[in-house]
Amino acid sequence: MTPERWKQVNDLFHAALERNAADRDAFLRTAAGGDLSLVREVESLLASHASSGGFLEVPAWGVAPELMFSDEQASLAGRMVGPYRVVNEIGRGGMGVVYAAEDTRLGRRVALKALIPDYSEDPARRERLRREARAAASLTHPSIATIYALEEIDGVLYIVSELVQGHTLRDEVRAGPLRAPQLQATLLEVAEALAAAHAQGIVHRDLKPENIMRAADGRVKVLDFGLARSAAPGAGRTMTQLTQAGGAVGTPGYMAPEQLSGGSIDARTDVFAFGVLAAELATGEHPFGPDPAAMLRRMTELMEGRAVSGSGSWGSRELEQIARRCMRATPSERYSSGAELVTALRQIDNVPAAATPSALSVPLWWWQFHQVAIAVVLAALPAIAWAIRNGIGPPAGSRIFFAALVLATISISARMNLLFTSRVHPASLQRQRSVVFPWVPWIDSVLALLMFGAALSLENQDALAGFTIALSTVIVASVLLIEPATTRAAGIGN
Repeated sequence: MTPERWKQVNDLFHAALERNAADRDAFLRTAAGGDLSLVREVESLLASHASSGGFLEVPAWGVAPELMFSDEQASLAGRMVGPYRVVNEIGRGGMGVVYAAEDTRLGRRVALKALIPDYSEDPARRERLRREARAAASLTHPSIATIYALEEIDGVLYIVSELVQGHTLRDEVRAGPLRAPQLQATLLEVAEALAAAHAQGIVHRDLKPENIMRAADGRVKVLDFGLARSAAPGAGRTMTQLTQAGGAVGTPGYMAPEQLSGGSIDARTDVFAFGVLAAELATGEHPFGPDPAAMLRRMTELMEGRAVSGSGSWGSRELEQIARRCMRATPSERYSSGAELVTALRQIDNVPAAATPSALSVPLWWWQFHQVAIAVVLAALPAIAWAIRNGIGPPAGSRIFFAALVLATISISARMNLLFTSRVHPASLQRQRSVVFPWVPWIDSVLALLMFGAALSLENQDALAGFTIALSTVIVASVLLIEPATTRAAGIGN
């Protein structure tokens, strides 16, 4: 599809949207001037727009999977597929349905992707997939989900790969922009994964937040490197591309102009998608707009040579410059590969030389350790209040005990809830913490002052009074110094 053709489709699509559904068919056939191919292209966009507001991120079959799979194939959950015991469905994408499964031969959990029938029914395509899945399986990098096998079972093709436990970057961006430390480390890991693939002549061609998982240890894993085909046989070292059924490969909104127009694909195509991903994670907004119509309009502007716009706040001028260079319409003006991206990202002052699980997890680990430590101190104060209640005398002693118990219980519960969130769903930690704070430090401060007063009223219990004052001082130090410092280090607050 040429830029001129794309503009023609785009303009007619928007014009049709402005008319009632009942009038669109007649309008399209008149406006297209007998160009039935143009009518079909616009009708396809209109159908997708009507069926899913997010059609630019969802493949057609993903909206209506029953069109691709028979009733018997609708779900494999609970069934045996060859040596694999299917546990549950975990996702759907442009190539098929993904399940969590157990490999009964090796006793390990795997991701089992059932490919759409197009691949099973075409012997040439099936054989090509076997060859190129083997090539993708040679990719060994900490930020790439490992491909184990391409299996044909009962006439259906399955990709067997590493099962990554965690959540996608799409889940994270729904909660808002990533904070600078996590954002930069995340982008560096993705760039390193692309660099490893590009070094072996492999192009992903469908890089987007849905295809990147954050594992439980904080590291990101790029998915779907396992479906590829040779794009330029006989051209020296061939590049390998992510394969999908149909024409243009990829997801509109992340596809480079040369993808949309059917041009030559190479590593710079992934670089373009990386720029879109970086912009989305940094600003919380898609750089081409929030809806299909806006994306089509801005992609047309880009193909015509106009600059990418966007209203979100980047927070880092250097990162914005890198992303905007990635999203240039002309491939030669972008970074040439993932390796160049890695070099550019490492030149940003506060980006670590290499992103490792420890580089991501150490600041958060200190924050988590502080939550546990201060919870232990808080739990000790009601016990002390109980021990000194008789020394204070009734009824004040009992009242101090009950007040300390209530305040400590509230603070500990809030902190343990945040700790749990940080371990199972770190993407929502910042938002959840913004709800809990700043009232938790106020509760801690009131409890510390209460116990200070109780300690000062004691007589003949100097050791216990001194211990109470020491613990209260720890709480005050936590509120004023330790809590803010560990929170800033973890990148989850001010």
